[in-house]
Amino acid sequence: MRVEKFERELRTVVVGREDILLWQVADLERHVDRAALLAGDDPPEPPYWAHVWSGAYVLATAVPPRCGAVLELGCGLGLPGVTAARRGADVTFVDRIPDALAFVRASAAANGAASVRLVAADATRLPFAARFDLVLAAELLYDRDAFNPIARTIASHLAPGGRALLTDAGRIDTRVFYDDALPAAGLRWHATAHTVREEGLPVSVALVEIRTAR
Repeated sequence: MRVEKFERELRTVVVGREDILLWQVADLERHVDRAALLAGDDPPEPPYWAHVWSGAYVLATAVPPRCGAVLELGCGLGLPGVTAARRGADVTFVDRIPDALAFVRASAAANGAASVRLVAADATRLPFAARFDLVLAAELLYDRDAFNPIARTIASHLAPGGRALLTDAGRIDTRVFYDDALPAAGLRWHATAHTVREEGLPVSVALVEIRTAR
């Protein structure tokens, strides 16, 4: 895991009234091969992990203080998890892209957060059985085939009385996740809508609270 192969800069992200230091790719556009994306049936995947999505801002703002053991799934740059770690939580970050975890490690250090664990894995197949007080996932619902595995991951890693917070900007149709996948995994949910600005335009982001059904 290395950040050195990217031009990078340490930016301040305002989360509520708190300044979070976040290492980011300095010129993200340079790493997106638009010609390759438009040509062929199997173009290389752009570095989606390096973009701070609107859902990550909304989720970071919703992170409660004193949240105990925290798991962030598909963390990317890890803004919500870094926010939790800065507030004293023990955070495990999971992403299948090692470069993303390298940036998270650097950001955690910049914020004086020592209690972090980095795991290179797919969010649908975690290599551990630990349970957490809080599970975070920012805009993770981009693959319909992953809806059921993600719901099962959340269910199997929630501690008794724990909850998950997930954000969904509706970039694809995710109704099946809420109507079918979550109930099938024994989970219930409640959503609130939050409007943010994205490239100058208003975007509605759902903040979804998920708990074990009783």
